[in-house]
Amino acid sequence: MKSLLYVFGRSVERRAIVSGALVSLAAAVGIGVVAGSLIDEQTKGAYIVNGLLFAGLMAGGAIAAAKSRQNPLLAATLTSGPVMVLAVIVQLIRRFGAGEAVAPLGLPLVMALSVSLATLGGLVGIRLGRRRQSLLDPTERPDTSLGL
Repeated sequence: MKSLLYVFGRSVERRAIVSGALVSLAAAVGIGVVAGSLIDEQTKGAYIVNGLLFAGLMAGGAIAAAKSRQNPLLAATLTSGPVMVLAVIVQLIRRFGAGEAVAPLGLPLVMALSVSLATLGGLVGIRLGRRRQSLLDPTERPDTSLGL
């Protein structure tokens, strides 16, 4: 099937990943890049921007997990991929474009944080996805696996 993507030997629905990744990427660009560049570091505004950015990454993971029928946690984790690519691009622009000092562990920490937040959002999405299933169809068994 063209709608399935095979990652690590498991099938994941492409539409779930794309919809969650679009939400995560929109949050990363809109909140992280645009609003983050307008706010000074170590201020109240910076903490608000970070909180909104974290919520956007979690929302992307939750959407992917809720839409996925198979391996929802893997789908949620894969939504962080475009955000990691954006993080690499922003770090390269900061390093070579503006000549700012970039911490050596900054990029790995951003990547680990984006994967963690997307996975946490996936757990929330799995929980919300279970509630939406019909109680009228006794033959339909919910997928209780976490996609591990």
